[in-house]
Amino acid sequence: MDTGINNTPAPCPGGRKIIHVDMDAFFAQIEQRDHPEYKNRPLIVGGPLNRGVISTASYEARKYGLHSGMPLARARRLCPEGIYVPVDMEKYLSESAKIREIFFKYTPLVEVIGCDEGFLDVSGCQRLFGSALEIAKKIKGEIYEKTNLTSSAGIGPNKFLAKLASGLGKPNGLTVLENTPEMISKIRKLPVSFIWGVGRVTDKSLDMMGIKTIGDLSKIPPEALRKKFGESMGSFMHEMSCGIDNRSVIPFHDAKSIGREITFSRDIDDINAIKSILLFLSQKISVNLYSKGYKGKTVTIKIRFSDFKTITRRSSISQHTSAIFDIYKSSLKLFKNVDLLRKKIRLIGVYVSGLEKSCILDNVLIKEERKDEKLTAALKKIAEKFGNNKMFVAGIKEISG
Repeated sequence: MDTGINNTPAPCPGGRKIIHVDMDAFFAQIEQRDHPEYKNRPLIVGGPLNRGVISTASYEARKYGLHSGMPLARARRLCPEGIYVPVDMEKYLSESAKIREIFFKYTPLVEVIGCDEGFLDVSGCQRLFGSALEIAKKIKGEIYEKTNLTSSAGIGPNKFLAKLASGLGKPNGLTVLENTPEMISKIRKLPVSFIWGVGRVTDKSLDMMGIKTIGDLSKIPPEALRKKFGESMGSFMHEMSCGIDNRSVIPFHDAKSIGREITFSRDIDDINAIKSILLFLSQKISVNLYSKGYKGKTVTIKIRFSDFKTITRRSSISQHTSAIFDIYKSSLKLFKNVDLLRKKIRLIGVYVSGLEKSCILDNVLIKEERKDEKLTAALKKIAEKFGNNKMFVAGIKEISG
């Protein structure tokens, strides 16, 4: 479906050709796909369900004013008849990997943003795959064919216009924006919140200055914006309001760390429960590391107390690993060295960094088959066959020392 300001099916003339692809209400759409009974109903994904925040709201739920980051307690007041489901990040990341593979079929210049969107510079790809418009159509078609999920795509001569275009066509849209005087004139009539990076707080500040549209913003001297919002943000907003964006598409880089965290439905101080959570998080991280072909050397734990004070502790392992019990033992030792001061805990996170590709390590080191790494491989196969969250490690012998 082609939608948007420019109804002429032609690619942007000359210069760079950037495509921005954004999945439509990604988490919620996956849940609606997997649970037909959720279709066409207000669905809210987030957690923990009685005190967390919204991760994604379906388009049906957004009609009630719900949005990402809103506390779930408020969401329930605004939309009591909504369906509320917890986040299943492993499932979403699995779908994200399929989408990323499609991106890289068309260009190596892919900048991944989170797990549900990305920029593609297809400036030199026309001879292989056709125009930018044809490439965007192919990408949207392949995503739907492989995942049964819809996406919105925008095409422009720069990242700002490409992202603006994808947002204008949602859901399941395909929009082309050209950096011409006529197009910029139309863009300047849009609300200032359409500018990438202008969130609710900045939007409110601009509104207090009498700035409501992109056109209003373009008339403000850049010096005034820099004084109000800082050198970087002020200059950025001024350039965006004029359709100027010289940023390059930054290709995808290897992950720096892999981690998981849990916010509890109620603050806890039960040591046995905390040990179980650390083991649960270690298993999730281990399978993720194995799936992506990484091993790590540094383990970090994050603890947020009931008073919202947050601390982190980290230590290094003797060798790179993706094994469940290596991660668990290290995280548990870190936790035992934390002075809890009789405080209850609101959130616990575990992260593994210092990552290296497993294939590189196996080439330079003597590969040693380890039972716990075989366990990770087995858990991954079970997840692939039967779905995530079907089997968990129940326990481990107490660590001395």
